[in-house]
Amino acid sequence: MVGPADGPLIEFRVLGGVEAWRAGRRVELGGPKQRAALASLLLRAGRVVSLEQLIDDLWPEHPPARAAATVQVFVSHLRRALEPDRPRGAPATVLVTAAPGYRLAVEPEAVDAHAFARLADEGHAALAGDDPNRAAELLARAAELWRGPALADLPDAPFVRAEAARLDELRLGAAEDRADAELALGRHAAVVPELERRVRTHPMRERSRAQLMLALYRCGRQAHALETYRHGRRVLREELGLDPGTRLRELEQAVLRHDPDLSWEPPRPVVLPAPAPDPAGSRTDAPGRVLVVDDSGINRTVLVAALTELGHEVHSAENGRRALELLRLDDGFDVVLLDLLMPVLDGYSTLAAIKADPALDHLPVIMVSAVSELASVVRCIELGATDYLPKPFSAAMLRARMRSSLALKRRHDGERAEIAALRTEVDRARALAERR
Repeated sequence: MVGPADGPLIEFRVLGGVEAWRAGRRVELGGPKQRAALASLLLRAGRVVSLEQLIDDLWPEHPPARAAATVQVFVSHLRRALEPDRPRGAPATVLVTAAPGYRLAVEPEAVDAHAFARLADEGHAALAGDDPNRAAELLARAAELWRGPALADLPDAPFVRAEAARLDELRLGAAEDRADAELALGRHAAVVPELERRVRTHPMRERSRAQLMLALYRCGRQAHALETYRHGRRVLREELGLDPGTRLRELEQAVLRHDPDLSWEPPRPVVLPAPAPDPAGSRTDAPGRVLVVDDSGINRTVLVAALTELGHEVHSAENGRRALELLRLDDGFDVVLLDLLMPVLDGYSTLAAIKADPALDHLPVIMVSAVSELASVVRCIELGATDYLPKPFSAAMLRARMRSSLALKRRHDGERAEIAALRTEVDRARALAERR
């Protein structure tokens, strides 16, 4: 979510009906044509959209005689809706005039479609990089951004149909990437229902059908896997006059011969380093002030509840940018629990910013994530994290992580106090020497 400088945050949504939310409240965007004008700008967020392009998007065949004036009225109404507190005569800061048309002056991440595309790309890259844990988490977050068919409440128009089809194809591709990640993690039973629905809805997608066959086979349902293949072959022959592709045919043969390569074996677990011994003894069991940073409301609630039960005073932030604001305003925090994967400043970037700030670099940061690959652990430690909390975690594990981090913080505070006391003694001695 992004807003103008010193203004409220604005979030735009097109993955469903077209919506705008300002400071947590839904904005009234007007009628279908006016919302379509906003959608045309949203899908090109940050870029200039010419007046001619807007007219062509809204009236592709027979634009009215006063089409340009009508678009200008739409823009005026949208500006008032998006910036209701803007003084009369002051220039707009969200929907700005930029020759030869208009530009939405927001970062692409303020629009759910662009945030989705980034998460989908990062998930695909993680999958290609043999990191299915990270891929599954990123792609699950991408899927959560969808509320229904894209641009669902707009009037039928070529640009609406084209953009909706493009976004739907991206959605399907991301869903298939996520299924591959889940299968790589051994979650074949969990993905069967979703894959069955996808194959029913999109019977021509051979990748989804292959994923369903593999999941069924790994669940011990060889006959169902073969029937899934035979049904796909019938559909392709009846609809297109084609046979299944090489991948599906080879998979059918592998299922028939019980190819051991189709089986799934759990990877060897990553052994995380044990927390450092606590030299401060039971003093580290005293509660501290903790900041929990996670873009998932559910994850924040779980962590806040668990830490509160351990007696800590807990605050939370919904993204890395907000966390940095809170930490710079309030120097009383003892520990930061920071989620690794977030759409607005991910955990790596937020951790790096904390450690680069001389006013914050002393804070212990515990990285929290379902991604437990050793490479992720090492990267976090290299950036300055003091510990790593893998999800799911137990109360005992959380207590141990907090104990070691609080010990580090309090040892650092003690050293700073000793240095301050020594500095005071040196200053006093110098003052006495000068008086003599």
